Amino acid sequence: MIDGNPKEFIDKLSYEDHYVIFQGKKFFLNGCQSKKDENGNTINVILEVYDLANNRTIFTVTKKSVFECIKAFEEARIWDNKSFWEAESEIEWIDC
Repeated sequence: MIDGNPKEFIDKLSYEDHYVIFQGKKFFLNGCQSKKDENGNTINVILEVYDLANNRTIFTVTKKSVFECIKAFEEARIWDNKSFWEAESEIEWIDC
């Protein structure tokens, strides 16, 4: 990962938003958001990735846990038909 550690990136994605650049395009990753019931129990967790250049959502997943959302993100072939771990050396982690 350019300008960052990919393991730290994934760890922080469980609770934090990120901006990245991939192949010259800027993306926003809306980190895991938990929906809870009135007792504080997690109902589901959502993770989304937006292509800012084209103003569209390129990935969204809703699972029962943060772990499941992160795993689905890692496996999704959203980076020029590559998974995160296949493309991470081409992904630049930026702050905005």
